Amino acid sequence: MRRSLYGLYPYKSSMIGLESLAEPSSTWDIVETIGKGTYGKVYKVTNRKDGSLAAVKVLDPVNDVDEEIEAEYNILRSLSNHPNVVKFFGMFYKADERSGGQLWLVLELCNGGSVTELIKGLLMREKRLEEPIIAYILYGALLGLQHLHNNRIIHRDVKGNNILLTTEGGVKLVDFGVSAQLTSARLRRNTSVGTPFWMAPEVIACEQQLDYSYDARCDVWSLGITAIELADGEPPLAEMHPIKALFKIPRNPPPTLHQPDQWCRSFCHFISQCLIKDFERRPSVTHLLEHPFIKQAHGKDTALRLQLSTLVQEQQEHGCRRKTKHERINTRKTLIIESCPNDDLVNLEVLDEEIIISHLHKRYDELQIYTYVGDILIALNPFQSLNLYSPQFSKLYHGAKLSDNPPHIFASADAAYQGMVTFLKDQVIPASYLPGKVLEIQANNRTLREKILQVNPLVEAFGNACTAINDNSSRFGKYLEMKFSPTGAVMGAKISEYLLEKSRVIKQATGEKNFHIFYYIYAGLYHQDKLKKCRLPDKTPPSQNGKVMQDIISSEPYKEQFDAIQDCFRIIGFTEEVSCTPPGHRHVRPCSSVFPPVLRRWCRCTGFSPPS
Repeated sequence: MRRSLYGLYPYKSSMIGLESLAEPSSTWDIVETIGKGTYGKVYKVTNRKDGSLAAVKVLDPVNDVDEEIEAEYNILRSLSNHPNVVKFFGMFYKADERSGGQLWLVLELCNGGSVTELIKGLLMREKRLEEPIIAYILYGALLGLQHLHNNRIIHRDVKGNNILLTTEGGVKLVDFGVSAQLTSARLRRNTSVGTPFWMAPEVIACEQQLDYSYDARCDVWSLGITAIELADGEPPLAEMHPIKALFKIPRNPPPTLHQPDQWCRSFCHFISQCLIKDFERRPSVTHLLEHPFIKQAHGKDTALRLQLSTLVQEQQEHGCRRKTKHERINTRKTLIIESCPNDDLVNLEVLDEEIIISHLHKRYDELQIYTYVGDILIALNPFQSLNLYSPQFSKLYHGAKLSDNPPHIFASADAAYQGMVTFLKDQVIPASYLPGKVLEIQANNRTLREKILQVNPLVEAFGNACTAINDNSSRFGKYLEMKFSPTGAVMGAKISEYLLEKSRVIKQATGEKNFHIFYYIYAGLYHQDKLKKCRLPDKTPPSQNGKVMQDIISSEPYKEQFDAIQDCFRIIGFTEEVSCTPPGHRHVRPCSSVFPPVLRRWCRCTGFSPPS
């Protein structure tokens, strides 16, 4: 069984067979289209037997029930018995051999629309939601979330579009496509999903820090962003590119209302409590239900429901329903971001050096580091980590046209791979790190893939160094030749290096350093107490440009990189059969002369011998 995203509901393809599901046409008739979700369209349907209305989310084409569909089905089936969670009427399957079948999730019809649509309509008429109505909506959302959290479910996509209203003024949570189950043994998650503008900092952090985790309080953050959305009409950072928002959220101070002085202190305090960045200090939904701003809705359900119902009816009369532009990141169909003409410089009407530089500078300021010029990809080094290289983004570019998504190195990698497979012609990519992206997209043999990918950090340890403007500058060139079978499967790879800046070994400019490997070796051997054994000074650290480099042994990253390089050797196939050999003695399996002297010295110092 593969690792499931949902804990309590491990995925087995045999758990729900499509053949066991009823055909929907015998019970439901489609009346009209009412929206478009992440996975497909949403229709209004009527029950043939009693004439009752419902909504159906149609997923197509579907050939089997995957783990996410099954998880949503199980959550709906088990937990829709709550007044603030949308009711579930069943799952059906409509077979179609030509285009793939349709999976129908039939739900309660909340024909009052979403709270996002409501606030958009009000703002278009130069109105806004009154605070008691906002409190009532948030009160309903909190009750729904409390029900989920009590059953160890994290929603993970709380936002205005997923809080639906009934014409009677009811408030319902909907869309559990990325919800997660917390088992009793694991009360935290480490999978980054959600919609960028509403995502909690700890959820975003999981994308790059594998040891990070979060719990159900990530929904509290999302609800705080939704509260701002209900007041201002948009979540914070909505004017930014979603990728830039993902970068800003963990680093910016907690957001606030656009004009906090126009709202009561209690509302502002409620938002500030939801948006505490340290989720360990962030209150739970149960605590927030007792917040003074929310308690004003307690006992006034009937009156506030009536007021909300009136607003919904006015909204329908004015026909102010609008679709929002925000799409969520999830593990089935990842973040969809519309590409624009500015993604490709070829689309500019006037093309000269000044305009190109100005254009690239503007995109760089917006953290859009990639830009096309036709089939060429320009990449500007942001000198910072960006959430651009996750498996979610990788899936987005599988088999897609260049124009379908924003410029990305994954697109160039996939284009080269597709060109090779389609036309059976070799592809040359003049970028040292791009072949690794091809492997991330296409390699099926995990062991071989890992070996090929580990070559890059290993070679870079010997050929990269700190310069005045870049802490990890390549001081050499490399050529990686990857071999594929006629069907496109990776068979192997060969790497060659050239133009190594050998003079750096004995002399470095002011502010620059030697190749990384020397610092890794010294720090690693120091912590293993092997310096004296390898005839290296163990009392004082080495000096550079007259300066003693104490940070080599005091800085943890050097030691960690030493351990990482050792792992690289193991994965590639080096053995640990040989210990340090005294001068004048030969290894049991001597290093080949094709290995550079520093690598042979590495073998002698660390106990590794090269693969046969």
